[in-house]
Amino acid sequence: MMKVARVISLALLFSIIFPLITLAKSDYPEALPNELYVQDFYDVLSETQEQEIETLGQNLENATGAQIVVMVVESLGGQDVATYAVDVMRGYGIGDAEKNNGVLFILEMDPNKETDRDIYIGVGQGLEGALPDGKTGRILDDYTLPYLEQGDVPGAILSTYQVLYNEVATEYGWDGELVVPEEPDAGFSFTTIIIIIVVIYLIYSAMSGGGGGNGSGGKRRRSSSSTMFGAGSVGGGSSGGSSGGFGGFGGGSSGGGGAGRGW
Repeated sequence: MMKVARVISLALLFSIIFPLITLAKSDYPEALPNELYVQDFYDVLSETQEQEIETLGQNLENATGAQIVVMVVESLGGQDVATYAVDVMRGYGIGDAEKNNGVLFILEMDPNKETDRDIYIGVGQGLEGALPDGKTGRILDDYTLPYLEQGDVPGAILSTYQVLYNEVATEYGWDGELVVPEEPDAGFSFTTIIIIIVVIYLIYSAMSGGGGGNGSGGKRRRSSSSTMFGAGSVGGGSSGGSSGGFGGFGGGSSGGGGAGRGW
């Protein structure tokens, strides 16, 4: 009787836990048919822009076996973006199954949000040395956010993809042609205006003898660099398996490394 009761108890416990485990998996869309490196579910890219990314992605994969995929979604529905990225990379099978050398760039377009939409770069375990968390964060700061601040979403995607392409190609020592990442127009952003005002104030104070040398400026813009980033922290995480994947994906997984920002 004790054994029967124990079996029944375990069965009941499993029936409770299993749905929770199932619900823990991220809810993401099936990969677009006949698409590979561009999974644009919000149609922000033109055909020409998509083709540019597809060409870069295909050339890089042919030479190195690595895959870089950009994914644009309307909303993550409040899901944790880091977990979402890992689940997508495993579910789609981005990168080589043995090398785990996939990269996923996610951009959320939720029109109901103003400043807390997610952007995230997820990195497979095999590329965490080339793209540690600190470096991916700086890529977002230097090549993604400046475009988004100007309302140029396609520019943000192209610029970010080009930098990631260069970094992966350099990591593998591929002698193919690197690309020069697009950089946003200088323009007069809010930050630029603040800096100009402060500079004018300091000059005026110095000329009038006011001694305004302690004036503080606005946010300092980061300098741009495509490859020579400083080392950052390496993301951890377990290496899980996704066999097969869809279409031309290689069945790779993710080590859980990456970095994100809000916009």
